[in-house]
Amino acid sequence: MAGLEFLPTRVLRLTLEGFYKQYAYYPVSAFDGVSLANQGGGFGILGNEKVLAVGKGEAYGMELFAQQKLSKSLYFTGSYTLFWSKFSNQNGELVASAWDNRHLLSLLAGYKFRRNWELGVKYRWQGGVPYTPLDLDASRVNYATIGTGVLDKSRLNTLRLGNFNQMDIRLDKKWNFKRVTLDVFVDIQNILNAVNPAPPNYTFQRSADGSTFVTTDGKPLMADGSNAIPILLEDSEGSLLPSVGIVVEF
Repeated sequence: MAGLEFLPTRVLRLTLEGFYKQYAYYPVSAFDGVSLANQGGGFGILGNEKVLAVGKGEAYGMELFAQQKLSKSLYFTGSYTLFWSKFSNQNGELVASAWDNRHLLSLLAGYKFRRNWELGVKYRWQGGVPYTPLDLDASRVNYATIGTGVLDKSRLNTLRLGNFNQMDIRLDKKWNFKRVTLDVFVDIQNILNAVNPAPPNYTFQRSADGSTFVTTDGKPLMADGSNAIPILLEDSEGSLLPSVGIVVEF
């Protein structure tokens, strides 16, 4: 790791850093030969599994960071990171890891008004992460048994999700008493109501009340799913979360 720092003013700081990391003996699943780093947060969801310490990996990139301390009622920090993250499976081939966003942008700014009012804004943007496509044939045959789609491990992390972004806003009002400070705030997370991209979910079409599966021949679902109607569910809705809070400091 190496970096440069520049202080153009008393309150402003700029840094540029580059990094390169190597990993050895990284755990690889003995069941399917896939590195845990290439499975994302979904590894081990069925319980403990045997792993082999045979994987390797590397991560490298650069980060640009800027910070302005409170000056004339304004402060902010911002960073941008460009990086690559790759890990090998049991065959030794390096593959883009489940965390290989490539681009990460984070901005935070605040402004202090008169009479102890303060407004803060936080914005995050990141590139899409890799994901593994579904094996549609295997998913159809196995869905009735396992209740989920089957990934095509021969195309591990060959697709990417869309970019992700989120903006949060918070407004504070403080009252300073003799021994107590009272802070009342309104916080709105994801005010732009942006959608967090996620891989499609595999399922079979269900009846209107969700109690049974709809089939092509009107008969009960076959164990191999041959008479099912497969569908892929996409997440197309954002989640805006407003909240109000009170902080008392003694």
